[in-house]
Amino acid sequence: SVGPFAIIKEIAPDKLILKRAQNSGKLTVTATISNGGKAVTQSAVIATTEPKHDAWIARTPEKDEKPVEGQFYAREENGEGTLFYNGTLAEAAGSVFLKLYADGKLVKTETAKVGAGRSYALSTKLKPGLIKYQVEFGTGDKVLETVGDLVCGDAYIIDGQSNALATDTGEQSPPETNEWIRSYGRPSQNPKDNEGNLWCLPVWKAQSGEKAELGWWGMELAKRLLASQKVPIFMINAAVGGTRIDQHQRNMEDPTDLTTIYGRMLWRVREAKLTHGIRGIIWHQGENDQGSDGPTGGYGWETYHPFFVDMSAGWKQDFPNVRHYYVFQIWPNSCSMGGREGSGDRLREKQRTLPQLFSNMSIMSTLGVRPPGPCHYPLAGWSEFARLLQPLIERDFYGTVPAAPVTAPNLVRVSFAGRAKDTIALEFDQPVVWEDTLAGQFYLDGENDKVASGKVAGNVLTLKLKEPSAAKTITYLKEIQWSQDTLLNGKNGIAALTFCEVPIETSSR
Repeated sequence: SVGPFAIIKEIAPDKLILKRAQNSGKLTVTATISNGGKAVTQSAVIATTEPKHDAWIARTPEKDEKPVEGQFYAREENGEGTLFYNGTLAEAAGSVFLKLYADGKLVKTETAKVGAGRSYALSTKLKPGLIKYQVEFGTGDKVLETVGDLVCGDAYIIDGQSNALATDTGEQSPPETNEWIRSYGRPSQNPKDNEGNLWCLPVWKAQSGEKAELGWWGMELAKRLLASQKVPIFMINAAVGGTRIDQHQRNMEDPTDLTTIYGRMLWRVREAKLTHGIRGIIWHQGENDQGSDGPTGGYGWETYHPFFVDMSAGWKQDFPNVRHYYVFQIWPNSCSMGGREGSGDRLREKQRTLPQLFSNMSIMSTLGVRPPGPCHYPLAGWSEFARLLQPLIERDFYGTVPAAPVTAPNLVRVSFAGRAKDTIALEFDQPVVWEDTLAGQFYLDGENDKVASGKVAGNVLTLKLKEPSAAKTITYLKEIQWSQDTLLNGKNGIAALTFCEVPIETSSR
């Protein structure tokens, strides 16, 4: 075992290979061996430090790679995209050329000598922006091929289950598209169906045979980023409704296995030539992990962290330049699949603490989203997902410096304030707002009606108890009894993340 933070690793018959850490700190590697007798355990601690910035990994183009009509190119670390034009000539020639047009105007001409076997390799840089590119390829003064409707911008992935897919609703909306929002078609397990050009203008919900859908809030987020940043947006929605996190794992023997959720997602990104251009991955999932129907026979919260770590290890290997993960904490008792001995509360706690395992993860709450969604949200509620995500993405990728916090308030530390043990101090990562009606939403060792009042000073919420307590843990908001009208909110108006059975420290003062 390796922990406490996320690691990309490989287990061989006689060794453990540590490939890449996704956080910094003291890493503990523990080996336990038992052949029927008493187990023997040994551990080693490794001081681990991530680089401030990952080195950009360039994608190696294929020998016969050419652009196709409607293709999207992701900008790279230098702020530009790279278009490759490689192949083999049908007839002998001394040199080839590639002319680049931006909105119909010739801006660049690249030339190259023809190599052995009449092979050639050309490339040109594309500036991101609301620009339609076209290329002409040829020899001498003869144009052999022309490809147009090419754009350059930023690429993202959405993954998870039905509230990430965001199409399961009876509400109607036109299947609008946008010339600056691109996606790549979903694959079929029949290889013949995957031939041809699958580049497309996606819709939010496929109703008439469209090649790709982004879901309601995926389309809304793409439109928001397009409007604010003035660059084309590529997005793939790889979510599948009603799935557990173990069903999203990577097939190590065949990563693009089209019978798997992960394989279909990776196939689309690879075919789009965007494996090295994905900037961020957005995850909304967990409804189906609240129960006890997982692969181990236990509750989903018990294995959520290791499954997420392994899944994200696949992401980082297949999309090596990904810079940030965005995760939602699901609705309490979402889709009525929690409520079993607090399994849903514990699942949300696992989601809340996921960012402790990663250096590049943000988590957003959903329980404050209106209109609400005990299971699936109405379109207006899903639109809130996009509104909440936009400032985070603009902060992380576009240099926006928000005037106030744009994240959901998250508990940092909790302790008894003083020796009397009748006061508890909860430190958050930002200021929160106290309402007297919140007293009943806090549980000490699983019991409520213990809090008399509360007050806030800076980032610290202090709870005055009705009597001294020897409680070991504190929980905020249980899925069996809660209301959207009784929520702890940040000063920024975003609902605080729920927490479950967090140990209460004893103050030394």
